Amino acid sequence: MAFYFSWILVAVMGFSIKLGNTCMVAASEQIIKHKNPTKLLHIVHSWLWIILLITALQIQGFNVPIISFRFSWMTVVGGLLLGWGAFKNKACAIGTISKIGDGNFNYLFSPLGMFFSVFIFYLLPIHHPQQITTSSIITQFPIAFFIFSIVAIVATLFFFWKKNPNQQRPVKHFIQPASIVAICFVLLLLNNISWSYTTLITDVAQNKLHIESNRILLFGIFFLSVILGGLYLKTFRLHAFDLKSALHCFWGGALIGLGSQCIIGSHDMITLYGFPLLLTSAVIAMLLNLLTIACCIKFSK
Repeated sequence: MAFYFSWILVAVMGFSIKLGNTCMVAASEQIIKHKNPTKLLHIVHSWLWIILLITALQIQGFNVPIISFRFSWMTVVGGLLLGWGAFKNKACAIGTISKIGDGNFNYLFSPLGMFFSVFIFYLLPIHHPQQITTSSIITQFPIAFFIFSIVAIVATLFFFWKKNPNQQRPVKHFIQPASIVAICFVLLLLNNISWSYTTLITDVAQNKLHIESNRILLFGIFFLSVILGGLYLKTFRLHAFDLKSALHCFWGGALIGLGSQCIIGSHDMITLYGFPLLLTSAVIAMLLNLLTIACCIKFSK
């Protein structure tokens, strides 16, 4: 039953990624070039839903495991590489999926670049960062953050309504596609279901040949649902192969993959789990990621 439930969650997540069409690069560009914070607020809105979900589970007595990694110089390097890679790729790891959903299969070279960099990384004679079990201020004070998340969700709902004063039913903004992605991600994580394509790439690159058939199936469902999202929005059209674009995607994907290994945990784990739970290393990595993207956009020709 859990497997069937995971199929539904992954399908909803993929479809919502395409509907939301939101990533850190797009949000940063919208702020810097158009002085518009809407896309960033959609991401913040998703973080608030994660906090609401995690704290609600804590209040009900569920044990929510908090996995992080120790802060080191590799955390700084990893955050910078993630930002640089996302800029070169013109999309973060999640945004890459949305691009593929539009029929731009040049972006398939991004996962290929991730595989290449992860494979090389684990051949290097360096001390690789290790995961640790830690605590979060969010889970230490669940009632306070549960109330905060509700108030903040209502506040962002009011902002979206003010941006669209003629909207007859502003409640449609209550759960944004980015928030649906975040909720599905956390539910899969709490059920110990590994769905992430970046994690699958990492496992294959590390020569972990015993990959469960259910993970391969989830991988297929995920990509199919993204493409169905593109067809639903009528944004799907086959893009011609372009060597320059493909090489940019490969290079950007390689940087994202390398950055993810420096800080342990895929880009999606940091964005949808570590940062909203205010885990120190994830917060530092994410802020450096955003700063790097912003600087690259600001000073690029």
